[in-house]
Amino acid sequence: MKHFSILTLFLIVSTRVALAQETGGEWCAHNKAERFKKASSNARIAYPGDQSIDVKYHFLNLKITPETKTINGIVRTYFTANQNLNAVFFDLKSSFKVDSVVRNSKKLAFTQGNNKLNITLDKALAKDELANVTIYYVGVPPTSNFGSFEFGIHGAQKAPAIWSLSEPYGAPDWWPCKDDPSDKIDSSTVWITLPSFYTSVSNGRLVGTLKNLDNNTSTYQWKNKHPISHYLISIACSNYTLIQDLLEYKGDSIPIEHYIYPEVLTSNLQTTLAETKPLLAFFTDLFGSYPFHDEKYGHAMCNFGGGMEHQTVSSMGGFTESLIAHEMAHQWFGDKITCKTWSDIFVNEAFASYSEALYDEFKYGKARYQNTLNGHFNRAKTTKEPVYISDPTNENLIFNYALTYGKGAVVLHMLRGVLGDADFFNSLKAYQESEFAYKSATIDDFRNIAEKTSKKNLKYFFDEWIYGTSYPRFQYGWTSLSKTSLKLNISQQKLTTSPEFFKMPVELTLKLKNNTDTTVKVFVDKISSDFEISGLKAEVNSVVFDPNNLILKDVQEVGIITSNAENLPDVTIFPNPNAEILKIDLKGYPASYFEIRNSNGQLIKNFPSVQKEINIKDLSTGKYFLIIKSDSNQKSIPFIKN
Repeated sequence: MKHFSILTLFLIVSTRVALAQETGGEWCAHNKAERFKKASSNARIAYPGDQSIDVKYHFLNLKITPETKTINGIVRTYFTANQNLNAVFFDLKSSFKVDSVVRNSKKLAFTQGNNKLNITLDKALAKDELANVTIYYVGVPPTSNFGSFEFGIHGAQKAPAIWSLSEPYGAPDWWPCKDDPSDKIDSSTVWITLPSFYTSVSNGRLVGTLKNLDNNTSTYQWKNKHPISHYLISIACSNYTLIQDLLEYKGDSIPIEHYIYPEVLTSNLQTTLAETKPLLAFFTDLFGSYPFHDEKYGHAMCNFGGGMEHQTVSSMGGFTESLIAHEMAHQWFGDKITCKTWSDIFVNEAFASYSEALYDEFKYGKARYQNTLNGHFNRAKTTKEPVYISDPTNENLIFNYALTYGKGAVVLHMLRGVLGDADFFNSLKAYQESEFAYKSATIDDFRNIAEKTSKKNLKYFFDEWIYGTSYPRFQYGWTSLSKTSLKLNISQQKLTTSPEFFKMPVELTLKLKNNTDTTVKVFVDKISSDFEISGLKAEVNSVVFDPNNLILKDVQEVGIITSNAENLPDVTIFPNPNAEILKIDLKGYPASYFEIRNSNGQLIKNFPSVQKEINIKDLSTGKYFLIIKSDSNQKSIPFIKN
């Protein structure tokens, strides 16, 4: 994704509120992919951090000098020992100079190298013992268009702005930390000192603002009291206009705070920002209470396209309804419960992407929801990798929009179809209320919660759609056995990837000759499966495969005959494709009359007697089926009118 200029940003904010709903996920994906490209080559050396410690608390005290782009930082970290140890390390770019490391008023020995700060403790720690160190450091963060810590300008007045964006490996670009998303920090404090021109924003609640009259600076003191992953700790600083609101909902009073560049604060933008309240209420109903209701939810503008779900305050490069929905949903999926590894990014991004579609369904109806999903369906078919990221060092995979966001959302849509609405949404709430609340989780952790909630075995589904690749190519055919029963065959093309074929429940709508419909569900667990459906109230006119589009698939209707007529000869129609005259060679097949139906099963023409040629000049271009019927047999043969 390209780096938007401020003029472009203004146009986006002002005019793009009604964009296609996948925009939120696209912006998120492209922005993070760019971040990853920058960060992975260096930060990956340190990841996943020092596994010998469990971080409990971080206090970041940052004095930033915009003129020299320098951070003078003090970071105090409390941690417990996971084993007996006498040394620890923190991830910090070697471009920073560490002045000293202090524990209990004593300076500790340390070395820097390979983007690590190695510290020798003055006293060995026993397993589970609590300790703290304070690190004093200074330096200039690495810079680029989509850096982890950036200095920029905005508006005609070229007002300065400073922001951070650490996902996935960028936190060590500006502060010493344990670079591991699975180690949730119990709480955090961030103090930011800058010239008084700046309003400085971070996670949690603003507990104080100090005016430093001796040097005309201000120190904003932010306190977050909920568990947080290191990459979600953030700052955003500029001459913001603050828009405040309050959502009173289901016993919670949730402060809403928008920190906006003053030049883009139009009436249109305020209308878009107002969508924050109904979105918070909707996701509260769907997922459970807003996880940080005693602190805030809001946005802080930054100079990048897209958004980043920093805990309690999403950093935003622009605003659309779908982007607000996407980043807000992350507060549950990504912030309250965080992916344990970057290979498990599905539990962050797929849920946020699918949440956009869920809000479409709620606000605009099923057709809008399906239109959003259709875009994801098309993208998902282009993917070649499993949703579980096979190589999290590959920037083309972890934040790949078609894979992580598109196919990820489709997988959740299909899971909803497998479970049914009640079990699906109950599973989402159960996951949020599980032992993983305010902790980290894997994809299999979510699967286990869904299985417990629904009392269904979902391993086959996750093996196919999360750890497998591709999608099924179905063929189906049917024939009436009697006026109240049907024979159905569903087969799949054998794939060269894993799995070779897909096990799935499949819905079919049977359109009956008494002008009524009935929907049945069968479970396909073989490469070719036969089913007999009886007890129908009338003879079947046509069969619609997966009428609610619950499965990522290709599908083709083909002809079959009843089992007692398996030895009857084939029928040939030619030329095929054809524009004018369709010739028919029955080859002895017993036939009484013909029908032509379109690809939706609708009757287009019928012929009360058998003919050798049929004029199709008046048919529109497209796919059709010639239905050859007798008293006991039926054959369906596809043809193309060109």
